[in-house]
Amino acid sequence: MGKGQSKSYDFTGESVKKRSGSKKSNGVEARTSKTFDPDTINSPLSGKPENGNGQSPTRTSLPVTKEEPTKDTSADDSAVNGEQSPTDNKQSEGSSDTPQESVTETVEKSDSSQVVNSEENTQQTSDPPVEEDNTEEEQKPESTTQGPLEEEDLDEKIQKEAEDLKENQIEESEELVTKEEESALEKDTSEEPPKESLEEPAEDHTEEQPEDQIEDHTEEPAQNTVEEEVTAEETKPEQTEDSDKEEPDNRTGELVQQAAVSVESEQNPEESVDKPEDEPEPEPEEDMADTVSGVVCNESDLKDGDMKEFDLGEGKVLIVREGSEFYALGTKCSHYGAPLVNGSHCKGRVRCPWHGACFSVKTGDIEDFPGLDSIPKFKVEVDGGKVKVTAKKSALADPKVQRTMCKASKSSNKKVLIIGGGPSSVKCAETLRQEGFTGEITIATQENNLPYDRPKLSKAMDITADKIALRSADFYSKADITILKQKQATAVDVSNKTVTFQDGSSVPYTSLVIATGGRPRMLPIPGTDLQNVYQLRTPEDANQIAERAAGKNVVIIGSSFIGMEVASALAGTATSVSVVDIIKVPFQLVLGEKVGSVLQKMHEDNGVKFYFERGIKEFVGSDGKVTEAVLSDDTRLPADLCIMGVGVVPATDFIKGSGVEMTDRGFLPVNKMMQTNQPDVYATGDIVEFPLFSVGDKNVNIQHWQMAHAHGKTAALGILGKDEPIRSVPFFWTVQYKKSIRYTGYGPGYDDIIVHGDLEAPKFIAYYTKGDEVIAAASLNFDPYVARLADLMLAGEKVLKSEVQSSADGWMSKFEKLTIKA
Repeated sequence: MGKGQSKSYDFTGESVKKRSGSKKSNGVEARTSKTFDPDTINSPLSGKPENGNGQSPTRTSLPVTKEEPTKDTSADDSAVNGEQSPTDNKQSEGSSDTPQESVTETVEKSDSSQVVNSEENTQQTSDPPVEEDNTEEEQKPESTTQGPLEEEDLDEKIQKEAEDLKENQIEESEELVTKEEESALEKDTSEEPPKESLEEPAEDHTEEQPEDQIEDHTEEPAQNTVEEEVTAEETKPEQTEDSDKEEPDNRTGELVQQAAVSVESEQNPEESVDKPEDEPEPEPEEDMADTVSGVVCNESDLKDGDMKEFDLGEGKVLIVREGSEFYALGTKCSHYGAPLVNGSHCKGRVRCPWHGACFSVKTGDIEDFPGLDSIPKFKVEVDGGKVKVTAKKSALADPKVQRTMCKASKSSNKKVLIIGGGPSSVKCAETLRQEGFTGEITIATQENNLPYDRPKLSKAMDITADKIALRSADFYSKADITILKQKQATAVDVSNKTVTFQDGSSVPYTSLVIATGGRPRMLPIPGTDLQNVYQLRTPEDANQIAERAAGKNVVIIGSSFIGMEVASALAGTATSVSVVDIIKVPFQLVLGEKVGSVLQKMHEDNGVKFYFERGIKEFVGSDGKVTEAVLSDDTRLPADLCIMGVGVVPATDFIKGSGVEMTDRGFLPVNKMMQTNQPDVYATGDIVEFPLFSVGDKNVNIQHWQMAHAHGKTAALGILGKDEPIRSVPFFWTVQYKKSIRYTGYGPGYDDIIVHGDLEAPKFIAYYTKGDEVIAAASLNFDPYVARLADLMLAGEKVLKSEVQSSADGWMSKFEKLTIKA
């Protein structure tokens, strides 16, 4: 195509506007990466910075700057924006951690760089943790406020040592763990830098990432563990009068042995599916060689609402006080091993500071996500003002606990078919088995891999699918969950309750869950068919990009999550990395110009070059391989490899004509139980518009790893007739160059940004406001503000703009009242 005929395509601007065309939507995405800190900001926001004052960063008087949302920037109407357009949702089956920005009336992801997987991109547990270079120091447990933490703290060393410990105990149950093992475990689990108090935000620390090598564990990959959140009460199957609902079989459910170490009596072991509810739980026999007990603190060491870490010989325990009650839990989040003491405690839950996963203080069960596994819960006795804890050494060494699940029964004629291989699919399947469902469960994925932790693809690009699998093949086999690979759905027949696949086969169902996520958006420009022009979608794509980028000139189209995380991952190995986008700064539509400028400087300090306010016209090549990227202003960039991170669109074409309601952008509207307009048909993850409680149950589209997990659990309970409406606060994160930004809330439509802290350090929190209310917040090195704000929002409390005008913690008294048990 001649120059005069070429069209240029931008990749952000108007494409991130809401369907109404007036307000921008927030593209929210979550990811994990090599330089990964599990907290990404995902919600397309845009904003223009205003001048701020220059106050010194004190506790109550930190530098405050206001930023007003920028108007959509678009170079020209024919340009395709690098940020995700309304039709660019990022997840490929389910929800993807790699940012996607899709906001119908809903959150539209402007992440032109999100890993677009055709399978649900939302899964992220039970895989060997991708080693991320983030290392935020942990703060002293004694402190009320915590600063940045080590990000991917639960490395494979801990996992491996835990496994070795378990093996030794099985072989010699009478023999105590060797001193070498104990000291190694204690060292790995207890070394945490002191924590700062809320009154003075922590210094800029990098977050620890797992080691560069990820161990391949059969049951669950190193740090990513499938967190199973159902509580003990939930595990009991309940009969429902609705004959159309799937009914768990209380008598024939054969228990699947827990793969992770359970704490037996201290863990409140789950009841067997066929055990009468009124029968008392037998006391398991204690293995004294594997038991440690001791006084860890005095009652007076903790006030009501406090949580602190204490040593218990073989390791550490987290002690939480609620009123006169004391609870003892594992110290690390089961998702990536974050120190929970640096997070938030509110209303019977402890929230992870990195990614927002929540655990019950009474049971250790995971109650919000991401992740699939629960955490250990230990026995506590209070006598004479002393707090005594009894725990299993093996549980102290392993932060993960898998819930008991039943198996399939031939007597059941129920069949649940889940289309898509993302986190919501796995969470749905596991919840069904945990709740006693004994019918058939089938997960059909179009990929040739088991469901995996997709967000890591843009961060640890040389990692293989088996290293980040959410669960192992053996896990699915033991739970009687069938995985069908290379199965791309082509049609749904709701009348006959069957799904047809591309290979001509069809699968019947009694309940259907659609979790297909998104497919990569392709720019309609010349040259996209040249060799070495990529879209990041699968582990194979990531591996090829990482291999071919070494020593080469790399051009990335899009400056949101995928683009920026890929740039961070390749900056150290490529000869040059250039980023092209129509906006003014990275993440402008999500974080605003001031915060986006902080990230731009981080990249420029690492050699990345930006070409803003221009689009991409075409890719040109020689001998079938790309050699140059031609921009809208005719700038020609040398390019040995190009990556298009311009978002995704819902992978729902096969739904057309089925009778399942679909929006004009391809999203599936669902109710609070994730059910579509068709009986027995549910939808989850990036492809849905669902009622978000925090915005008055308005239907929104949020493409986050965390939210996809919640969708999967809710859908499973709906299938069983145990309605538990979706109620979760959006929580995202991104990690680049060992710096982690965490984001919570729902930001589309914000009209002002108030920043406290030091953007140069960088160490700050940005509050996104709409009218007189704070609707979202993003922070860097400012824990536990975002985690606490998420808890406040979950409780239905509001933070007013006036409360954050003069100080970052003007609302903290509201939070503290919630932590005190009446």
